[in-house]
Amino acid sequence: MDQTIINWLFVGFGAALGWVMKVVWDAIKDLKADVKQIERDLPEVYVRKDDFKTAMTDVKDVMKDLRADMKEGFSKVDNTLGLIFKKLESKEDKE
Repeated sequence: MDQTIINWLFVGFGAALGWVMKVVWDAIKDLKADVKQIERDLPEVYVRKDDFKTAMTDVKDVMKDLRADMKEGFSKVDNTLGLIFKKLESKEDKE
């Protein structure tokens, strides 16, 4: 009788251990599939560091050009407004 109980305990322990091993095996298989999917999507979703630096350099150059163009445009507007104010100041109010 004692040997039968020990045998059933071993069977129960073996079944529980087998079930845990299968759960762990399935989780590892799912993780491997997820890693493969991430490896496929990585170049499409994220930007490499050197590509980002190159793009930012281009953007900075365009912003510098835009800033220079804006300064030139605003100086023209400022000159025009200055001429208008000079003409207005030179006129006398006739009442």
